[in-house]
Amino acid sequence: MASMMTDDRIKKIINTAAAASLGLFLCACGNSASSAIEEGMNKVALQEYDAAIEILLPATENKALREEAERGIGLAYMGQAEYGKAILHFNRALEAAGTADGSLECDINYYLAVSYAKLGETDKAIERLDAVIAVNPGDEAAMLERGKLRLSIGETEGADEDFTKASNAGKHNGGIYIDIYEDYAKFGKESEGAEFLTAAQALDKSKLNDYDNGRICYYSGQVEEAANYFEHARSTGNSDTDLIRMLGRCYQDLDKGENASAIYQGFLDDHEDPSVCNEMGLYYAKQGEYDKAAEAFARGISIAENNTYMQTMKHNEIVCREYMGDYETAAELAASYLEIYGPDEAMEKEYAF
Repeated sequence: MASMMTDDRIKKIINTAAAASLGLFLCACGNSASSAIEEGMNKVALQEYDAAIEILLPATENKALREEAERGIGLAYMGQAEYGKAILHFNRALEAAGTADGSLECDINYYLAVSYAKLGETDKAIERLDAVIAVNPGDEAAMLERGKLRLSIGETEGADEDFTKASNAGKHNGGIYIDIYEDYAKFGKESEGAEFLTAAQALDKSKLNDYDNGRICYYSGQVEEAANYFEHARSTGNSDTDLIRMLGRCYQDLDKGENASAIYQGFLDDHEDPSVCNEMGLYYAKQGEYDKAAEAFARGISIAENNTYMQTMKHNEIVCREYMGDYETAAELAASYLEIYGPDEAMEKEYAF
């Protein structure tokens, strides 16, 4: 099963890593090689991934900088959703580190875990997170990610343990409780995650942002109040993809589908975002408007840069083409899908159909 990590979360991981590297190199003594690392990581932060790779590749020949250069190239490939290539370079970074086992190596193992998870290699992802947590038992992000992966393979007890430790470590961030509950809800395990929703409901709303308050209301069944929080956040300039998706779901739940469609389309008028294209496609598919759904998925697929929804949308478009009766196109797309992503039980069934 592939990771549930969203585009926004991938972007945040990459940008945080790039910013940390820039801080390191701005404090270091300058030379042409380290300047190349700084320039390359700046390109990563700007999401100019091809340029970043071109700049960083020569730096891998410098033994002293190889680990950081390979790490940067791996991050660039993560940004392009080229997770196999990202894994190759992250492993090269660890090889360059030798026996070192510090914060940089923990970071690389975390990125490896995320990349393995995106490819559905859950066991390898968990193994990398085990390595991070062994060095840093209080690593909140690693415990959260391992908890999600354990949940995805039915290891609920281990997931509970990870989530509890992560929430205790992250009490400064009230949103962590609702993050955890969302993960349970995605796997239909709302009852197992109820304690985290209860903890979120007990928080002082005045100390939370509109987005977290909206999510708490949404999962508590107060959908209209949730929509109000999300709309207020949007009106103050906070309109990232996670918020847009949640607001659209609110309007769908409130039987205001036209509002949801307008929210998605309005956002896409200003942003080429694959996750919102996918959300809009799912909305149209629920309405039985498979032509519009296929169009939305195709639009999302056309966004090549930083598109971690590519595989999902390609699958969704194939299903829509079948519902439209366009079996020839569906078969062609399915063959292409299998060539790119390899054997996939669900897609093998679609292709056979």
